[in-house]
Amino acid sequence: MVQALRTFIGITQKASVDTNAPGDAGDLAGKSVVIDLPGLPSGAKKLELVMLVPKKGSGIAPFMIGKYEVTQGQWQAVMGYNPSNFKNGPDYPVEMVSWDDTKAFCAKVNAMVKQLPNELRFRLPTDKEWSWAVGLENESGNTPEEKDRKIADVFPWGTQWPLPKGSGNYCDEAAHRKNPNRDYIANYDDSFADTAPVGSFKPNQYGLYVLGGNVWEWCEDWYNPSEAKYRVLRGAAWYLIYRVTLHSSFRLYGTPSFRSDGGHGFRVVLGMSLP
Repeated sequence: MVQALRTFIGITQKASVDTNAPGDAGDLAGKSVVIDLPGLPSGAKKLELVMLVPKKGSGIAPFMIGKYEVTQGQWQAVMGYNPSNFKNGPDYPVEMVSWDDTKAFCAKVNAMVKQLPNELRFRLPTDKEWSWAVGLENESGNTPEEKDRKIADVFPWGTQWPLPKGSGNYCDEAAHRKNPNRDYIANYDDSFADTAPVGSFKPNQYGLYVLGGNVWEWCEDWYNPSEAKYRVLRGAAWYLIYRVTLHSSFRLYGTPSFRSDGGHGFRVVLGMSLP
């Protein structure tokens, strides 16, 4: 699988790698690829993925994950329509999409990318992959439900509370100005009353943007695999104010067909195909 990722990175314009290198993926960490989606508006953000190489023993294979949340422009280019509630431009995150919708998007991208090795597939991140991407390397528990809310006071921006300026897009004073009846985070203003363009805030240590706030992000997993009723969402959203819901370890969940009113989006992973 590592060799397949190495080969795929090697044939893109964005990265230069030794496709004959040994199987260790350490030299690939931080490499990125850009996927050209026909029909994307000129100047709009392209689908870009960054290589993450979890440490040995983590149980997570190397994978590439979206640098940004999937945008409305990218969704329109692939799916031919825009379901979003907040249609503010092509670089805003797509929302009003269900887990089923996101899987249909991934299937179409898999069909579009002609040079994709057979071992690799575009898909949603697993709950473990998403945790690694946000910086949670050590979580106790076997399922998302068992891990939910177990690590307190660790946020995508760090450990500071109240959240410092530029932490992300949450329900702030800008949202309150738009809707005075809405509860909000006092003394915090990210300048966005609802969703924000992807890339609006500083990236994390892996070069990934907005893993907290903006829109919830669907993951592959069942919240409780034995029940198999609800899929996992991570990362909080623009309308949230409560400390616990902003924790990196917080999990939301919803049925695969559920579409939130402007709050559910996703980012893609390129990695090994899953059962």
